[in-house]
Amino acid sequence: MFKIFSVFAIIFILFACDSGKEKNARSKMPLNKKQWINPLFFNENFESELSFPLWFNDSLIRANHIYKITKRIFPRIIGDTNSNSSSEAMPREKREYYFDTNGKVLYLVIYYYYDDREIARSSFIYQGKMDRNGFRNVSPDVFKHLSDADSTNDFTTDFQSEREYNYVIHRYWYNKPKASCYEDIETNERIYFLKQKKYWGPLSVDSILKPASNDWVIWGTPRKPYKRYKVENKVKEKEVHLYNYWPTGALKERIIEDYPFEIKRSYQYNKKNQWISYIDSTISDNNFITRTVHNFEYDASGKPIYLKHKKENASGEPYFYLETFRYEKRK
Repeated sequence: MFKIFSVFAIIFILFACDSGKEKNARSKMPLNKKQWINPLFFNENFESELSFPLWFNDSLIRANHIYKITKRIFPRIIGDTNSNSSSEAMPREKREYYFDTNGKVLYLVIYYYYDDREIARSSFIYQGKMDRNGFRNVSPDVFKHLSDADSTNDFTTDFQSEREYNYVIHRYWYNKPKASCYEDIETNERIYFLKQKKYWGPLSVDSILKPASNDWVIWGTPRKPYKRYKVENKVKEKEVHLYNYWPTGALKERIIEDYPFEIKRSYQYNKKNQWISYIDSTISDNNFITRTVHNFEYDASGKPIYLKHKKENASGEPYFYLETFRYEKRK
């Protein structure tokens, strides 16, 4: 009897220790907290896609009565610096996001600058309700640029020239139990979302979607993708983006597979579960190529106001550039 009791006691102790370790490990994981800036959509790879305006958290925008956020991107500075002083210079790009009372993006204006002057301006209007995927109808409003051919060098309205800036606008195509689809209004290329894991195999993808070679296939939803890629010859994948999450649901890393390169982005959070930084590392054949460190700074109320980027190369000097965020409340 004593031996049986001892065996059960040992099993209980081992189980308790494993449970304690698991609980301790989980306590160190970031929680899936609301972030002012959405790490999934704050992404230069797909920044030109305008039909899913999920760049900011609408509930935080609404709760804090924000009607406008201005993001400025400043020119690169060669050398090892980490200063906010570059925010005093002329930006190379500025984006103004205007929000309705529900915290949804209502209007977007993008300015481009060169040689200390504005060279182009685009604006877009959002209309109708946002669907469950985060899609909302958007229409170009105004596009103006400085015409080199114009002797007055004044702004010219020319939507044909707007295509140089590669804005991508989609139209709703369908929403079915197995998949959702949206189509590029200019190229007719499509984005497919396969929501259920059981359909993520190559045969299911081909039979359900039949994607063309330039169509995007995304496993999951726009708000929580697991994989994004294109398909050639039904089974060959290209331009692969993988997304990994902590068990808590917080975004952990994104990996881009583009042979012979692998670009890994890892996301860091502080003890308050705020997204504070991300690191991009480019590797080829297990050799380091480049590394870029991106650090946020927050104001006293918890809003991100600076994003500092520092790129390091295996050879050559690093460079630095700054982004700033300004928030304006409703009166």
